[in-house]
Amino acid sequence: MGAGALATGVMAMGVVGCADTVTGNGNVASAQALPWTYKKLDVEKVRKRGYEGYFEGGCCYAAATALLETLREDNGSPWDTIPQDMFRYGAGGAYSWGTLCGALNGSLAVINLARENHPELGNELVGWYTEFPFPTDKHESYCNIPDQITTVAKSPLCHISVSTWANAAGATVNSDEKADRCAKLSGDTAAYAAQLLNDALENNFAPAFTVSDEYSHCMDCHTGKDSVFDNQQGKMSCTSCHDDHTKE
Repeated sequence: MGAGALATGVMAMGVVGCADTVTGNGNVASAQALPWTYKKLDVEKVRKRGYEGYFEGGCCYAAATALLETLREDNGSPWDTIPQDMFRYGAGGAYSWGTLCGALNGSLAVINLARENHPELGNELVGWYTEFPFPTDKHESYCNIPDQITTVAKSPLCHISVSTWANAAGATVNSDEKADRCAKLSGDTAAYAAQLLNDALENNFAPAFTVSDEYSHCMDCHTGKDSVFDNQQGKMSCTSCHDDHTKE
C-alpha cells in the first residue's frame, strides 16, 4: 500500500484508542467515556501474568498488562484499544528514577479506566502497598527463586521498597534475586488491584487503610489547609525519610 493510500485509510478509520482523531468526513471521534465496563477478574490469573510480564517490560508494564490482558480477554472493546507498550516508561519508578513503584503506577492507571470511584480504590491500593510484606508465597509453583524474604516498605516509592528488601535479603539491586522479588511484587500488586475492582463491581468494597498513629500526628501540623503549617503534601510515613522530632 502506498503512503498516500495508507494515510487516507488511517484518516477514514481514525486511530484506535486515541481520544481525538479526525475521521474521513472531517468529524472528531472521541474515545469511549470513562468508566469502562468489565466483568469480574480472575485474581490468580492476573497475579501470574504480572509476574511473567515483569521480565518483558518491568514493573509498570507487568502490572498494567496483567490487568489489561485479562480485561481484554473477558470484555473485548474498548479494553483492546490500549497500547500496552506505553507502560514501559514506568520501570524502576519511571525510567529507574525510583519514584512511584511501577506496579502501583500501572495498576492505578487501569483502576482509573474502570471505576468512577477510582480515588477511593487507588488510595486503598497505595495504602495497602505501604504496609504489605512483599512478596507473597503465591508464586512458588512457577517462580525462578522460591522462598524469598519479605519486607514492608512503609512507602509507595520504588527507591525505599527495593532498598529495604535488598538490604534485608543481602542482595544487590541488579541481582536475579531482586528481579524475582519485584516480579512477584508486580503480580501481587496487580492481583490486589483486581480484587479491589471485583469488590467494587459487586458493591463489596470497604476502605480499610488508615494512616497509622506512627505519623498521623505529623499530618495534624503539616498536611491540609486547616493544619498548623500546611507545608507538606502526601500520606506516606514521614519517618521513612525524616527523624521523628516529637521524640527528640
